[in-house]
Amino acid sequence: MASALVLDGADMVAAGLQREVFVHPLDRTKLIKVLKAPQNQGGRSAFTVITEKWFPSVRIRAIRKEYAEYLRLMLANQQPDFRPPISHMYGFVSTNRGLGCVTEKVSGRDGALGETLKEIINQNRLSEHHVRLLNRTLDQLYHCNVRASDLTAANLAFGQRDNGTGPGPEECVLVDGFGDIHAIPVRSMARWSNRMGLDDSCKRLARNTGLHWDPKARQFALAC
Repeated sequence: MASALVLDGADMVAAGLQREVFVHPLDRTKLIKVLKAPQNQGGRSAFTVITEKWFPSVRIRAIRKEYAEYLRLMLANQQPDFRPPISHMYGFVSTNRGLGCVTEKVSGRDGALGETLKEIINQNRLSEHHVRLLNRTLDQLYHCNVRASDLTAANLAFGQRDNGTGPGPEECVLVDGFGDIHAIPVRSMARWSNRMGLDDSCKRLARNTGLHWDPKARQFALAC
């Protein structure tokens, strides 16, 4: 039986409400996302605590939906040169912190974790270049009918991906928040319903970031 991978606190690169993210100790081009223990998840409502107590599967629902969306997207686009607008996923691995989801890492030119749209905006460095990359990814999300239920500035990362032959081109990648996680999976019912959902997500993203959203062109622009 293989021993569990040891994830060191020094390799933690991000932490959300539900998961912690570590650089893979054996492959620096990949990340490992580990679900936090319930007692370590701050900000949980009483309703959430009760729901998870009686329905434990709720805790892993988002992970299942995420993998299902990745699988659907890749089976529908089997061309060797296809570059998905979401991060690649590589299955699960046992770690000293629990079961981990292995995913690709979007890196900056210095090899560190790529910056998110939220970080770039907070540092007042958003440029036309970033918006072009964002719009290119947005085109793919619509074209590939990706269910992006949590399209937020914190889930969009800028950088390069390494497919084993070296760093690829600079791009914007949706690294989290994909999959139809809603209780009633309206976005999965039809392409038109998912487009409505994407439209709504983009409007909300524009409102939260100060970007201008053109609903007809389905493109972002810097606010005047």
